[in-house]
Amino acid sequence: MTNRWLYLPIEVKVRELDAKLLLSYYAIRRGYQVMIGDIVLVAEAAAHYPSGIYFAKGGPKGFRKRMVTKATEHGQTVVELDEEGLLIEKNQYIRDRMRKDTLELVEHEYCWGEYQKQIISDTYPDMANKCHVVGNPRIDLLKPKFRNLYQDEVKSLRQQYGDFILINTRFSLYNAAKGKKDTVFVQHIKALYESFLEMIKVTASHFPHVNIVIRPHPAENFNSYRRLFKNISNVHVVHEGGINKWILAAKLVIHNGCTSGIEAFLLDQPVIVYQPFETNEIELPNLLGFKATSLTELRATIDQLLHHPVVIPGDDRLYHYCSWEKNKYAVDHILDLCNTISLPSPPRSRSNPKIEQKKNLRKQKRKFSLSAEEITSFYQKLDDIEGQSPQRTIKQISQNLFHIKQV
Repeated sequence: MTNRWLYLPIEVKVRELDAKLLLSYYAIRRGYQVMIGDIVLVAEAAAHYPSGIYFAKGGPKGFRKRMVTKATEHGQTVVELDEEGLLIEKNQYIRDRMRKDTLELVEHEYCWGEYQKQIISDTYPDMANKCHVVGNPRIDLLKPKFRNLYQDEVKSLRQQYGDFILINTRFSLYNAAKGKKDTVFVQHIKALYESFLEMIKVTASHFPHVNIVIRPHPAENFNSYRRLFKNISNVHVVHEGGINKWILAAKLVIHNGCTSGIEAFLLDQPVIVYQPFETNEIELPNLLGFKATSLTELRATIDQLLHHPVVIPGDDRLYHYCSWEKNKYAVDHILDLCNTISLPSPPRSRSNPKIEQKKNLRKQKRKFSLSAEEITSFYQKLDDIEGQSPQRTIKQISQNLFHIKQV
């Protein structure tokens, strides 16, 4: 197995890094050599380093086709797990993210749950054998085994913010990073955004001794929140690190339609869905936790959750969309499936050039950085969980690109 290579591209660090490091850790334990880092650099490395398995992350149809086609042209076998495959509507998903011409180039399509698999299989019956329900390594990180990964960071956040309410937003269709997009198509998002602004202001006033941490969606304009709440001392706008540590550190989570509501529920944290009005959006994230449809109801629910133990309401429909078994892990299922793929042995030998990020190679939506220290720290925490100390080499190929293997 030592000749098998796995390429793990990362685009949105705060969302993807921990899950990709988790997958890489267990792949390395199985003898894989892993190339991990910025999505553009990993794609470039796949053109020059040995043939193996390229782990695509899905994307809008044009982006997805370019990435998958490029990997296959360079002799890589592509498997795919769509990072946006959980909250989907059939027609839009097939039109925008799951075109057949690209799926034909994919060896395995890994699915969050039966719902995603069913949509793909019903649309392309001849492609059904490519689809495998595995869950997602991001979901693995929510399971009891891995929660200690975040204990130091959780402690630090609690020391910094004390008892705090975490409010996650997802209003980028209107409150976009480059400015407001006030079109007829986003009026419901605009209305939700404005309702949340009012809700945050009122909640901060009602609970002056509790901090409120706003965590905007990565594609939102963070400064819009900072400007509005700069004079309210117990409101903080922060977007640092992965979501799990923030959820675990918070007293409770408030959201509307966010994946983070599902994550909080699976982490056994209190969740409030603030739903001042109904929308026609996907209902899954709003099925879980407590509902508040008015500011009065919200205040009463927060007060109850802050001061009394509660049983968090759930909904079994979640598990149709999201595979969840507390003692089974997506990383194991994914690697078992990867091991069934026939690859050249030994892999095709190619030159190993210096790979550098070229300026203007793409319009990066978000800044990306990765260090050997970050990787080492995460792996050492996993070593503690597993009670093992394997020997690894972490070689920096270029800024934000690393080659890792077991010694």
